[in-house]
Amino acid sequence: APLTAMLGAWVLLETNALGLNGQPLRHTQRPAYAAATPTRAMRLAMAAGAEDAQGISAHWGPEPSSSGGWGSALRSAAVAGATAAVLLGGDARVALAENELAALAGDQFHSELVKPECFATSCKTQTKACAENGDCMKGLACTAKCMGDAQCTVGCFARYGNTDLDNMLQCTIEDKGCINIAIMEPGNDSPLEAPLPPKALVRATPASMQGKWYKVLGWNPNYDCFDCQRNSFGAADASRPTQGTQRAIEVGSTGVDVEVEYAMARNRIDQAPQLFQQTLHEKLQFDTTPGSRRTAHTEGKMFGLTFWENWYVIGQNKPSEPQFRFVYYTGKTLQNRYEGAFVYARTPELPKDAMPSIYKVAREAGMDPTRFCCVDNKCFDGANGPPASAPPLFTPVAEAADDDVMPARPAAAAPPSAYSLLPPGVRQFALDAAEILEDPRPASRELFGKQRQMSEVREFDANGFRVPLDVYSQR
Repeated sequence: APLTAMLGAWVLLETNALGLNGQPLRHTQRPAYAAATPTRAMRLAMAAGAEDAQGISAHWGPEPSSSGGWGSALRSAAVAGATAAVLLGGDARVALAENELAALAGDQFHSELVKPECFATSCKTQTKACAENGDCMKGLACTAKCMGDAQCTVGCFARYGNTDLDNMLQCTIEDKGCINIAIMEPGNDSPLEAPLPPKALVRATPASMQGKWYKVLGWNPNYDCFDCQRNSFGAADASRPTQGTQRAIEVGSTGVDVEVEYAMARNRIDQAPQLFQQTLHEKLQFDTTPGSRRTAHTEGKMFGLTFWENWYVIGQNKPSEPQFRFVYYTGKTLQNRYEGAFVYARTPELPKDAMPSIYKVAREAGMDPTRFCCVDNKCFDGANGPPASAPPLFTPVAEAADDDVMPARPAAAAPPSAYSLLPPGVRQFALDAAEILEDPRPASRELFGKQRQMSEVREFDANGFRVPLDVYSQR
């Protein structure tokens, strides 16, 4: 499922956003913070004084703990969200984010997309919660600076994603329509009008998908290559069984509940590396219409926004091979269409003896298997991440569970940063300013740069056959 368009909350009113001194400030006036680099942000924080910095820190809240197709509309919405912090949050100094984004958007903000009264009457609770959540506001600032770049926006979710942000997106874009950025009709494609698959379907039933599968290969680097991907399939049950139960899928069933797990690296300024883990619950409906172009379809929510997908099972293992399923999918949100593909296996590792068959299916579908990513599932080795026996908690509609942030694998201790030399209140103020003003693209490039294509996995040749050990060790 894709990460869809980001949104803020509140209209960017040209003349009545509050400035740093509490007076009306036009967006042509930029506060000193707006041009700050991280180093300059620290100097500004020191100049502000500890008392002033502590006030900012109190507004943004405590530091996060370990427990814890986008276009111009994205920029407009995120700028609007920054203004919400000024109007609802009660701290005029948050205008540093609002003014930074206003300068970024320039004349590309389209006020006709926004219903300002909607935020006050229909989504005030969600908007206020975001304005009072430092990470929610930082997420808005981050995504606005991505200028619609998908990978950059994914990186922003990896660093700042949280429940308050999800709730605001759902209310203001979909539930109440405060910002109208929809260009697609909502709802699933019909089975006879869904996009055609790239090759013939193979027979697949709900019962054949029973149990746990791991995504080990992915085609679309934006959506298919996250770490720690595990999907659990069980019988659809509207009664929502309690945690610790999983009902077997009965023969003849057409609905399947799916628990989808994945993780992204969360790297923040002056913080130890963490993993941002997410769990979605989807209901996958297998098609029974004669002549259906797809195997199944699903509807769900990710980051508060709805997606609709068509699934096509286009390959599976031979009886003598380790189990795998090759799935191609197409999907849409209210903002765009997308496609991707992945390979399921019964273990977190690549099904080595089935790789030639997987490569063959990929090429028959017009895909280059050597450009697929090899999904990093090391978190399922028992050292970190959830135990493999953990059962899913199914719900009839796909929804994102609460975010779970946990420490990443231990690494060498980093030397003390310049921020650690600042007094506590000033330090938090400087960190907040640096994160609001930083360029999100380098961190996103680093996140996606860790993906490994199969062409880099020396254990297999260009056709998926295993390379002899003596040859492999010399490559």
